[in-house]
Formats: sequence, C-alpha cells, structure tokens
Amino acid sequence: MPDNPKVFISYSHDSPEHKQWVSVLAARLRRDGIDAILDQWDLGYGDDFPQFMQRGIVEANRVLVVCTDEYVEKANKGVGGTGYECMIVNAELVKNLGTDKFIPIIRQSSGSEKTPIFLGTKVYADFRIDKEFDIECEKLCRKIHNMPIVEKPPLGKNPYPTVEIDPQLADIPEEVLSVQEAYSTATKLIRADDTFGWRELNKKIRPKVFKNLVQWRQNELDGKKPESKEQLVQIVDKAIEIISPSMVVALAGVESGREEFRDQKAFLDDLLNITGWNTDENRKWIRLPYALGYVYHSLHGSVGLGTNQIDLALDIAQVKIPDLYNRTQFTHVWKMHELIGWPKIFGADCTLSWDFVVNAYERYRWLSLIFENDIEYRTSLVAYYMTLNLHEFATYIILDKQEKITGNYDSTFPFDFDVPLTFMTEYIDIYERARFLLLRNSDSVSELWTRLDVTQEQMHEFWNSWVGQFNSWLRKFYRDSSVSVERHIYSRNSMDHRNFLEMLQQ
Repeated sequence: MPDNPKVFISYSHDSPEHKQWVSVLAARLRRDGIDAILDQWDLGYGDDFPQFMQRGIVEANRVLVVCTDEYVEKANKGVGGTGYECMIVNAELVKNLGTDKFIPIIRQSSGSEKTPIFLGTKVYADFRIDKEFDIECEKLCRKIHNMPIVEKPPLGKNPYPTVEIDPQLADIPEEVLSVQEAYSTATKLIRADDTFGWRELNKKIRPKVFKNLVQWRQNELDGKKPESKEQLVQIVDKAIEIISPSMVVALAGVESGREEFRDQKAFLDDLLNITGWNTDENRKWIRLPYALGYVYHSLHGSVGLGTNQIDLALDIAQVKIPDLYNRTQFTHVWKMHELIGWPKIFGADCTLSWDFVVNAYERYRWLSLIFENDIEYRTSLVAYYMTLNLHEFATYIILDKQEKITGNYDSTFPFDFDVPLTFMTEYIDIYERARFLLLRNSDSVSELWTRLDVTQEQMHEFWNSWVGQFNSWLRKFYRDSSVSVERHIYSRNSMDHRNFLEMLQQ
C-alpha cells in the first residue's frame, strides 16, 4: 500500500445533508494522508461521468461504498447512476475476489439489508451514530493504512539461527544528514514498532544538534548584540534550522499517536537545559532556548490538535519548568509568559512572536512532511491556542477568580490573560476551521474542564464575560503593537466565539 493510498467514494445523492456528510468524511480521510476521490471535487462540467466512475473504481487502492436505504435500493435494482456505478463495482469485485478492496460504510439503515447484495459478505464500518464519527474514522483510516488498532503479534526469531543478525539498527543511517532523512527514518521505526531503534536514532541526532547549536552561538553570537528585530528573527530561524532534525523526530512521534512514541515532552526539557549553554555571556542569548521552546510547544500542540490528540497537546502545556535564575521555582508552560507567547528575545512582544510562529510553514518547508498545507497548519495552531485559552478559563474558575472575569472591560488596563489572544486575529476562514476542528472533538474538549472538576454550568455562567474581555485586550495590544491587524477580523471572531460552548453541546 502506498504512503497515500487512493480511495474512491461511491455514494448516492440522497440529500444535500448527506452529500455534506460524505464530503466531511472525504476531507477527514485526506487530512489523514488518504487520497480520497470524490465527485464533488474531481468531477467538473464537461467531464465524462461513466468514465470518471470506471477509472476511479478500477485505479483506486480501496473503494468505500457509503450505504443508505436509498443507495441499497438503487444498487439492487440497478437504477440510475448508482445502479451503473454498482455494475462497475460488481465487475471489479469479481476480479478482486478474496481481497479487501471494497469497504461498505453503513451510514443509514432501517431494514434488514444494510448493504447491496453483492457486498453482503463484506465486513462493514458502522457510521450510523454521529457522536462516534471520530472513533470510526480512526478505525477506518488505520484499516486503509494497514495500521490496525490491535496488531498481530510479531513472529519470533528462529531460536537456532546460523548467523546472528540485529535487525533493529538496519534502517538507521550512520549519520543523519537532513531533516527529511530524520523524519523518514523516524516514521519507519514507528511503523515497525521499533522502540530500541527509536532510542538509538535520538542518541545519534539529539546530542549532535545541541552541540552544533552551542558551537554556532560561540562562533556567531557571543560578544555581539542584535541590531534589529529582523536580525533576531533570522537568528531564531537559524537556531531552529540547526536543531530541526531532532525536532522533526519528536514531532513524528507526536504525529504517530502511538503510546510508545507520542510522549515527546522530554525534548522541551532538553531545549531548556542545553549542555554548555553559557549563561554568563550576553543576556539576550541566554533566553534563546526559551524562544526555541515557544516554537517547539506551538508545533507540538499543532500536531496534537491536527491528529485529534487534544490531551497530548495540553500535557506539554502543563509541564512545570524551573526558572532560569531560581531553579527552585517552577511554573507551568502555559503560565510562563516567555514560553507561551512572550519570548524576551522578541522583546516580550506577543504580536511579533505570534507572527513568527503562525508563518512558520512558509519558512520551515519540512513542516510539509507533517501538514498537508499552510491552511492545515494554521488551523491546527489556532485550535491549539483556543484549547489553551479554554484551559486558562477553567483554571480561573477553579481558583475562584470569577470576580476578575466579570470585571469591567477596560481597554486601558485590560484583563491580564496568560495565554495571548493573538490567535483571534487570524482570518475568519482559519478561525472557523479551527473552531470546527474542536467541535468535531467535543468530548475531548469537555475533558479540559471536567478533569479540573469545573462543571458545564460554571463554564456557561461565566463564558460571556470571559469572551467580553477579549475585545478590550485585543484593542489594547493591536493599538500599541507594530503589527497591523484589521479590527473587524478579531471583532468578528470574538462575536462568533460567544456561541462556541453552546455549539459544543449540540
């Protein structure tokens, strides 16, 4: 099976709502690396409809047959486009007897016949319960990618081999020369469930990149001062470039979602405790690892949200970090301003810091290994910071600070958010995509406050006041900031955000 298997979706146009549901399913498949072929996207004016169906079904690695009562009836009677499509499916099915190329998707069934007759013996995916959509999608994607949830135990080695071979290290290059090679090696080890090889890969890469980072600082930075904000951006970019092979391995572990690999909080610890990082030189460079930590946790959170791992994304935000000058004082990442969006190397300017990380996809082309495009990346990043904001809100309630939330909306001295609201300034289409991403994972979002023992009633009681503080904060910061943002964008997003909790319960 290729890395991006091609899947053709066969369905009937029962209603506009059903067409929309099918398009959401197809979009989810594409996000998870599956090349879904859908007439709504791939069939245009002037195209040959029968040829489109025949080529799509024959050339696809898998064919998903979305079964509803109407589809089953038309298929069994050979009526209309659905009937013609099923003739092609039936012919292709005969050529592929004994294979699992055809997967029935049960969307709606009121009778005893859940699938057309020719698919009656096939094991189906059950999508009849909307709230279980994400669970069924996960199982379906794993099936298509040949990554089952319950894996077949590996076959043991011959206990009497003539030659001793260590297959664990076979795919690890002696020297990893590029980010692409690091990512490719990491994903191969994950797919092989090779935890030993994974540790060996990190042993090869991580110490080397940090040694290179320290050497670069000594050669290029020590004894010098930055001349402009642009130069600071270039310096942080260069530091990211140096550590990117190790960073992309950590992000590949997060992306996998597999228990043995997904916990990559240790990389943040390593970033903030670099061996040989001299703290006696220019104080500006002392703070550089914190800027790298800001970038890493933002990317980590984006990957977590993009792969429906909200719990994992929030876990790294709750890591406790010791103060640089007082190692006995610890602060959560989400409350440490320098890590959550106010790095001192950027002059503690959250608007400049957000501009830096939100445009990362354009500068770090290796992010395309993880995110399909810039829109997907920005959407996941905004969703991550929305999640952090929700967590901060719930924390204020549990700390009994509701009076502060309901105070006056003063743009001169606005509410002191720990998590900056810069995510509210993204264009409306990105904001809407991010909100939809969270709404699709409503149960996981609700756990943000239920695990803090905050009730749904408490969240609703103070939500409007919380969102009411948004505009005063945004007006203050974008009035004083060098970054230009059109006010109608964040005003519109704030207005829409008021309905978020209500939509979450629908």
